[in-house]
Amino acid sequence: AFCPFQVPGETLPPARDFFARVMALKEGQTVLIESDWTKSTRGESMGQFEALLRILMRKKVKFAFYSIDPQAPQVAENTVKMVSDLEKADYQAARDYVRLGYFPNAEGVNQSVATDVRKAFETKTVSGMRAIDSPVLKDYKKVEDFPLYIIVTASNSLNVAIERLNTKVDMLAMVTGVMVPETQVFYASNQLKGMSGGLKGVYDLETMMTKEWPDKQNAGKGMGYYPTLHVVLALMILTVVLGNVGMFLSRRRRQA
Repeated sequence: AFCPFQVPGETLPPARDFFARVMALKEGQTVLIESDWTKSTRGESMGQFEALLRILMRKKVKFAFYSIDPQAPQVAENTVKMVSDLEKADYQAARDYVRLGYFPNAEGVNQSVATDVRKAFETKTVSGMRAIDSPVLKDYKKVEDFPLYIIVTASNSLNVAIERLNTKVDMLAMVTGVMVPETQVFYASNQLKGMSGGLKGVYDLETMMTKEWPDKQNAGKGMGYYPTLHVVLALMILTVVLGNVGMFLSRRRRQA
């Protein structure tokens, strides 16, 4: 972060709803996460995923995650370990979270999840046991049993997940900035119960986390990148203005 200052403004309703839903989770519950982001969108998606993990770990909520991108499971796993260390949460595989791995077909896996969660993940193992028998998933027989389903994505996998699952489980989404307009439609129609969109969404989550836990380290990529983005945009506007001024003066010299 090059510009460590606050950007004035209110948190947006989609982010407030997202935060409220996650904060309503109870200790020991498990949420199901579809984590499809990779390093190509880490500027936004990683900040979103980190903020989500911080909240879940502080509330001692378990989670299981799967992906439809072959790079995504390891990227998510690395982030889980990093946030666990930062939070001193000691989150352990099988006991506190489960990595369910890569599924090559979004339609297929989400239809399977919608039909029978245990069958969808029955071949996955963690720490020498079947993932569905771990403390994270043993009490969850169908997707309706999960209090929340959260998708972190920069792709069309959002549409597929909503098509297959939104009538069965409450869904939240974390998307990149360019996806906000299309995702806002799903939020407005109540198919999504909350949404974190782009850097603004991360910034809003970290702002609300600061109010909830003022004694903890809450600033992350949202507070680091969002003010810097404003400075860059201001410089871009200034450059455009100077370019137009220069063009105007050049024309005047040619006409003189």
